Amino acid sequence: MEERFVAALGQGVAAIDWHGLWPDEPEADQYGVAQYDGVQVVFHGDKAQLGRWTEHHTVFVHVTNWGDLPRAQKLATHIGSEVLGEKQLGW
Repeated sequence: MEERFVAALGQGVAAIDWHGLWPDEPEADQYGVAQYDGVQVVFHGDKAQLGRWTEHHTVFVHVTNWGDLPRAQKLATHIGSEVLGEKQLGW
């Protein structure tokens, strides 16, 4: 499905969002918030709020409406990745 989506997109800018709920971590005072938690893939862009065209695609980890950077970093580490750049206003 992803290959067909990218082929249809061509040089356009688009995003696919997955809303969810990150697990609670009471010991770290971190709790999932269904309204704000999720993952977003932006094709041909580097902004969560679709902006200018770029050659690359960007994955955003959405956590709370306050942009909890330590929580995003911890979640990225779980998949062997890391957070690059500054926090951005998401959906």
